[in-house]
Amino acid sequence: MSMAERIKERRTLKGLTQEELGKKIGLQKSAIAKYENGRVENIKRCVIENMAEVLGCSPCYLMDWDEDPENTVTKDQILRILKYYRSLNSIGKREATKRVEELSNLPQYSKRSP
Repeated sequence: MSMAERIKERRTLKGLTQEELGKKIGLQKSAIAKYENGRVENIKRCVIENMAEVLGCSPCYLMDWDEDPENTVTKDQILRILKYYRSLNSIGKREATKRVEELSNLPQYSKRSP
């Protein structure tokens, strides 16, 4: 599925019109129509990021780099994790990294199929 198709799919799934999506991200309806028709391929990163936030998916999904639209990590989540990580000393940072790696290998916490 192309980026244009993914944008339209997510917009309609959220029940938004092109005009409503445009207003939410500060663009005209005509810009959204061009994105959905594939007439614009080089969409600015900040637009893709804002659009993904409104559409409830990751920027990677919109750009066809990820098949899972629900694979979302918000800016707030990342900033929160970074805040905690930055508050750690070097030993704490190593331990935090090790624990996240351990969690990712446990089936009950991992997205990977068993």
